[in-house]
Amino acid sequence: MQQAHPLIKATEPSIDLVQLALRNVVWLVIAGVAGLVLGVASYKAMGPSYVANTQILVKLKTPVPLRDESNGPRVGERSAHVEIIRSPRVIERAVQDSGLDQLASLRGSDDPAQDIIEGLKISRTAGEDHHQLNILNLGYTCKSGEDAKAILNAIVKAYDDYLHDDAQKNHQELSLLLKQINNDLAPRLAEKTREYQQFREETPLLWKAPPGASAQPNDVTNIHHQRVDAVAAERVKVELLYQEITSRLQTIRQAIARGESPEALLLLVKTFLQRDQQSNTQTVVTGASERQQLDGQLIPLMLEEQMLLQRYSSNHPDVVNVRDRIEIIKSYYRRMGIELPVASHANQRKLGPNGEVLSGEGAELISMYLIALTQQQAELNNRLSELQKLFDASTVQAKEYSRYEARDQILRDELERIKSLHDVVVNRIEELSLARDEGYQLQQISPSRADQDFKRLIKIVGGIFVVSVLMAYAGLFLRELQDTSLKSLADMRSLCDAPILGTLPNVVNPQKNLASARETGLSPMLYYYHDPGSPEAEACRSVRSTFFVHAHDHKSQIIQFSSPEPGDGKTTTISNLAIAIAQTGKRVLLIDADLRRPMVHRLFGLREEIGLSEVLQGELELVNATQSTQVENLSVLTAGNLPSKPAELLSSAKLHYLLGDAKRDYDIILIDSPPVLAVSDPCILAQSADALMLVVRMNKNRRPSVKRTLELLDSHGIPLLGVIANGLQAISGEYMYQGGYSGGYTRSSRPQTARNVLEVQS
Repeated sequence: MQQAHPLIKATEPSIDLVQLALRNVVWLVIAGVAGLVLGVASYKAMGPSYVANTQILVKLKTPVPLRDESNGPRVGERSAHVEIIRSPRVIERAVQDSGLDQLASLRGSDDPAQDIIEGLKISRTAGEDHHQLNILNLGYTCKSGEDAKAILNAIVKAYDDYLHDDAQKNHQELSLLLKQINNDLAPRLAEKTREYQQFREETPLLWKAPPGASAQPNDVTNIHHQRVDAVAAERVKVELLYQEITSRLQTIRQAIARGESPEALLLLVKTFLQRDQQSNTQTVVTGASERQQLDGQLIPLMLEEQMLLQRYSSNHPDVVNVRDRIEIIKSYYRRMGIELPVASHANQRKLGPNGEVLSGEGAELISMYLIALTQQQAELNNRLSELQKLFDASTVQAKEYSRYEARDQILRDELERIKSLHDVVVNRIEELSLARDEGYQLQQISPSRADQDFKRLIKIVGGIFVVSVLMAYAGLFLRELQDTSLKSLADMRSLCDAPILGTLPNVVNPQKNLASARETGLSPMLYYYHDPGSPEAEACRSVRSTFFVHAHDHKSQIIQFSSPEPGDGKTTTISNLAIAIAQTGKRVLLIDADLRRPMVHRLFGLREEIGLSEVLQGELELVNATQSTQVENLSVLTAGNLPSKPAELLSSAKLHYLLGDAKRDYDIILIDSPPVLAVSDPCILAQSADALMLVVRMNKNRRPSVKRTLELLDSHGIPLLGVIANGLQAISGEYMYQGGYSGGYTRSSRPQTARNVLEVQS
């Protein structure tokens, strides 16, 4: 058997909303017609309504704006006018002034103002938000056209009176308020200005800008910040130089501790000296003190003196010249008060960290270099201490001065805030003095006109129509959601990873093959034999082609056929496919392994008393139990007499040997087995087959059943060669699997003749 692999997909098929609507278009049309009828009836019951419309122009009285349009918000916002007109204050004023509560449409109302607000619609026909001029369209709907016009005219008059009264009241209140604010801000501004000037005079900082001016970068001179930065930079240089000196000391002492020769130590010293000369007072040497510079000149000259003494005498001119230069540098040491890097006689040869003694040529020079490095290290350490003290002191002073800067920023912000507010108040007072008659004026530019409301008809009829269609579609969707049957190949692909080898349509009219069936003794359901040119036979040929490809790829010779449930058409499918394969010239053996409801012998009109059951019980040999058919190259091994324990019989080892013998005599062996969910026989048979072919009946098998079938196959490690979708076009009530596979099914229930051929539906 082949290695099994997971077959089940985790996704569930989705519902195609468009296809759902197309499949049920008749029901949707019926629901739409019912909605139209109900909508028209509802409109007639409610009666007609009328809509009155008028237009008003709302604009500022001041022709020239007093504010800078680019810097401040513009007046005349459309939404403000709309909300004020619809407000209870304006509507109640209209009801009281014009006696609207006496109109026929409002008489008897508990709250006429609220009824008017509910029927009032306001929209803009010209102008923009924050614009000085707006044209608004007012509409009111009620059952009386004359009442609608009277209500609109009353609302326009009430809003005009409101704008006039509100403008006068606002001007007086605003003028009084601005004067009170100005009287309070002026003393505060003067007091804050004096406080800020006094702070500037008492603060030990130098400002470049005058008090109250906007702050600019580098406006304040704070030398302590600069000093902190300079000290920090110098400290980094000294620390780097200190680390370099310390590293050289450790390197030389470690070399001495390892017992390096004086020549090697001398070479190391020369390397350090050459590095100092090549660096040209950069990198680590940058920031070196006078001692370090003198040491860097003295020690190389002393090294050069020793090298010359090895070749010349002490009176040689080159030796004398070098000694003169050494004396000059030593005089600088004495003049600067710096101690010469000369070791005492007792410590000249104790160079190692543990008192190691070094003798030989160059020991004195190495000792001097170590002493020079030690002195430089001590000097750098002192410099670091002094720099740290200076840094700490400068940091404290810088923080102290930063507090002054923060305080200055606070005072400046307070002064600017008070000054800005004072400027706004002063400017507004000047504007009010120039425009005492500012506000809005209203003009009714279109007379009120009432027309019948046809939109109400459309809304009522259309709304009921849409609701009816949506409710019908929702019912169809819920029904589709509850229906878990497989309807398309996409549903099958969403459940299973195995390939779909093809589709077989329903056998719509098997009676057309009755005449041929009576002559041959074969069932009319064997459409491939009786009617090779039919659509069903053509679909079977397509399945045969893909079957050959997959069987060859998987090297499968023994193919078992099964289905999820009874009535899926697996027996008809395997029988027609066996005929199709045999007609290609391949030797085919069709085995009916359904030992509970065998049907193959009825399809081919064969004897049923000998077959697989007798071979497995050892009563017959395979060659004697096999029956030939009218189809060339096709042999059939029927089920035989039904055993009392089919599962135990199929579990015997004889089945494996039987199939092994059949493989030598036949090219393809097809096994018809019971449905997977009915009994355990298919899983037992699959252990002896190369692969299993699953026949699924569309629009009958449900997704949970197919999913459970795939789970069983996967759990038993049964390789699935592919799936054949049966009955894809339509549901056939005749093509059903009669009876069940329960334990109470007996042998006597099986017919003994080939007469009822049209009842063979498994």
